[in-house]
Parts: sequence; structure tokens; C-alpha cells
Amino acid sequence: MDFSEQIRILQAAEGNLALLTLAAVDLAFPSLSADERARIKDALVAAAVPHWVDPGFLTTLLRASAEEGEHRLGQLRALTVVESFPARGENAVNVHEAARLALRDHLRTTDPSLWRDLSERARAHVSSSREPHARIEALFHLFAVDQPAAASACGDLDREFTTGGNPELRHALAIALRELSTGNWLTGSAQVEALLAPLEVRCSRGDAASLEGAAREVVELSRDASYPAGTARSLCLLGDVLLVKGRLDDALVVFHESLVIFARLVAVDPASADWQHDFAVAHSRVGDVHEAQGRLEEALAAFRAYLAISTRLVAADPASAAWQRELAVAHAKVGGIHQAQDRPDEALSAFRECLDISTRLAAADPANAGWQRELSVAHAKVGDAHQAQDRLDEALAAFREDLAIAARLAAADPANAGWQRDLAVAHSKVGDVHQAQGRPDEALAAFQKCLAIAAHLAAADPANAGWQRDLAIMHSKVGDVHEAQGRPDEALAAFREDLAISARLAAADPTNAGWQRDLALAHHRIANVAQEPGEARSNARLAISVMERAAFMASENMGWQRDLAALRSIHAGMGA
Repeated sequence: MDFSEQIRILQAAEGNLALLTLAAVDLAFPSLSADERARIKDALVAAAVPHWVDPGFLTTLLRASAEEGEHRLGQLRALTVVESFPARGENAVNVHEAARLALRDHLRTTDPSLWRDLSERARAHVSSSREPHARIEALFHLFAVDQPAAASACGDLDREFTTGGNPELRHALAIALRELSTGNWLTGSAQVEALLAPLEVRCSRGDAASLEGAAREVVELSRDASYPAGTARSLCLLGDVLLVKGRLDDALVVFHESLVIFARLVAVDPASADWQHDFAVAHSRVGDVHEAQGRLEEALAAFRAYLAISTRLVAADPASAAWQRELAVAHAKVGGIHQAQDRPDEALSAFRECLDISTRLAAADPANAGWQRELSVAHAKVGDAHQAQDRLDEALAAFREDLAIAARLAAADPANAGWQRDLAVAHSKVGDVHQAQGRPDEALAAFQKCLAIAAHLAAADPANAGWQRDLAIMHSKVGDVHEAQGRPDEALAAFREDLAISARLAAADPTNAGWQRDLALAHHRIANVAQEPGEARSNARLAISVMERAAFMASENMGWQRDLAALRSIHAGMGA
């Protein structure tokens, strides 16, 4: 083939990537007949429908003999748009992503019947395997064949991966679904599922603050599609986003709406363990908001509903690791309220229930990152209870267990902001105990590790109020150590960083009792170290007035009531 003929072939493609990819066959095999090149092109199009092919897979797609399948795959290997894909075997190949997507879309729009037929053949081929990657691939092709069935199957598979504590499988599913959703050909519940699961994964990995617009879009799409399960889940996603952004009242409204929908789904099908689970988790989300608002009795009622449903699920299916995990989390949430209500024995008992379950799950499946993360959190909860009762050695032992697991998870997935945050908190808890034990150097080292992570997360996602609050807290802890070691200038600088962030958060949502308390304590710390008397008195007055507001909003939180009494006592001599 001379140069002019090559130019003619490329010009005929008119810049269309799919046609340019097919033209590569003509350029690679100029001596073959037009009919033979057409058959190679057919093989290339078929190979672009799934994410990979091997000789047997291509044979199925082409409905050819094994010999022809092997021959066509050998020809495809000569093309620059085809590469080896060892993840699926030594003989597997895949069409480069850009070319594959272009060919799929070209086939879908020019020959939809063949597109669906090839998708069905691909689905049938991989459906014999129960490996997670094969199940994701089968689901991927079902969307081309039967969108409503695919939506239902997608929800089931995502739920299985989520409740099974398999974040890496959820991530793999999300990647496949994002590819589907960018094609803009899905409709109704299928469109909702393809959009929702990837957003939920991003939220779980610490990217929640940037997702409000996308979450609201999926809520509206779900409503338009009359898809209540999708509406409830997308409302939960939106609520999670609003909670991270500190908009507690808005989050509570959204979570209540999702709770009502799940209640209706449960009423329609009481025997469905999945709906029972979703209903339980919706109670938990409502409880999270009540807890953040300082309404502990309402939070406890919601968490007890979560616990009761989880207990029934475990009783009905003791072998389900997913239900065991929910029971562990429910115990931990109830324990957290007991601790806030100054009931340390009940808190420790609940946290130990959580730890016992989490230990069994992690031991049964050590490779499960989700179970390892739950075990890490359970150790931290037990450590919190020990620390509250001044059992510092026991607390430090628990926090070191937490830190060891959190460090392994963060190292395994550095891009997971949620796990990086877990590591920061683990360092902070170890530092707290060191400080309480009179080891300021060790405390400062731990706090500075936490501060570095918190600063990175806050800079990467300034809209995430949770990251901002973490950063403020770490500045305050570093300042506390400087103050204890007689370095007032360094302490004051750190406390001012804390105050600046805390003031912004408290102003953004005056109804957030926790942020009001943070602001009160930031003023208190500056009042303690400020060398200028006017600054000290002003901050002392503000510490008490803001803490009065926080304590009034969270009247059931005995710890906060003690905080208020302490501030009044400490600053009484300053005219506050």
C-alpha cells in the first residue's frame, strides 16, 4: 500500500476515532483482501465490547470455531490499539480504552441490534464465573440488554460489596459504572444506579464535600423515574454530603425523608432483609445528626432502633458477616451516647460488644479491608472509654492497636482520604494519652503527625467542614503542649489558628452545637496565654458566652455542662 493510499484511508475516517481505529486494520494488513480485512474489523469491534478477550472469549463473541478465534486474536495482537491484559490471563488482550469506548459507541449507534447481541454473548460467557470481576463484567453487559433488570442487579451487587466490607470491589464496580454513565444512553432506574454507586464510593473515600450538586441531580432523576429505592439511597448520599459540610438541619430533613421511604419499603416487604438493613442504617444517620446537634436522647432513640433491627437480622442469619458488622457499629453508636451522658460502664460494655464482633470478623477474613477498618475503630472506642475513666495504660494499648491497623490501611491506599483521616485521628489519640501521662515530647510528636495529615486533607478539600474542624483541633492540641512546656508564643500562634477556623465554622452554622463548643474552647485557650490583658479578658468573656449557648443547645450532654462550669470558675477572676 503506497503512501497516497494510506492518506486516503485516514482522510476517509474524517477524524472519527472509531473509524480511525478500524482504518488501522487496513494499514496493518494492506496485502490482505478487502473481505479478509472486513473480518478482522468485525473481530476488533467484537473485542471492544467487553473489557478484555482471550481466545475462548473471542470465539464466543464471533460464534466461530476455536481455530478461527485463535487466528483472529493473533491478528488483533498486531494492531497498536490492542495490548496484552495479563490480569485476565497470559493469553488475554484488551482494546485500548479510548478506542474501545469509541468502537462501542459507534456500534451502539450504527447497529444497535448487533451491539445488544454481542453484549448478550459477552454476558453469557462471563456469567459462568462467580469471581467478582466476572460478575461486574456480566452486570456491565446486562445494561445493554435489559436496563431495568440491570438496575436491580446493580443495586444488589453494590449492596453485597458494601455490606461485605469490600471497598476494593465497590471501587472496581464504580469504575465500570462510570464508563456506562458517560455514554448518556441509560435511562430511568438504570441511569440512577450507574450514577449513584460511584458517587457513594467517592463519598466513602472522603470526597463528600464536592458532591452536593451531583447528589441532588441523582435525587431528582430517581424521583422522575419513580424509583423509591434509588430516591432513598440518593437522599442518604445527599444527607452524608450535607453532614460533612456541617449543615445539620438540612441533613436531618434529608435523612428523615429517606427514613420514611425505607419505612414504606419495609412495610411492603417485611421479609426483605435488605430493606430492613437499609431502614436500620437510615435510623443511624438520623441519630448521627441528633448527636452532632447535642440532642442525645433523640440520638439514643435512633441508635437503639438501629441496634434492635440489626439484632433481629443477626438472629435470623447468624452467618451473615454483613449483619454482624452492622450490629457492631450499632453497639458502638449506642456506647458513644452513653459516654456523652456520663455513663462510663454502659459505654465500655457497648464498645466491648463492638470490639468482640469486629475481632471475630477480622480474624475470619484478614484480607478484608472493611473488617480491618471496623476493628481499628472498635479499638479506638474501647480506648476512649478507658481514657474517660483515667485507665491510661489500657487506653494507650487500645489506641496503639487502632494506630497499627490505621497505618496499614492508609499505606495500602494513600488516595483514600477517609483512611488518611483515620490515621490522623489514631495519632491524635495516642498523643492525648502521652500528654495525660506527662510525656509532652511524645505527645507533641504524635500531634504533629496528625497535624500534617489534617493540613493536607483540609488543603485538598477546603469545602469539607470535617477536615477543617480536624485541622482546628490539631492546632489546639499542638498549642496545649507548647503551653504546658512554657512556650507561650508558640502556644498562642497555634491557638489563633484554631480560633480562626473554629470561628468560620461556627458562623457558617450557628445551630451546630459541637462547633459552638469548639469556638468557646478556642477563646478559652487564648484567654489563658494572651499576654495583653484586654485580649485575655475579651476571649474569657467570649469563651463563657459561647459555651453557654452550646450547653443550652446540648442540655443533655453532662460533659458540656461540666465544661461550662469549669470555664466560669477559671475565668471568674478576669471579670468574665
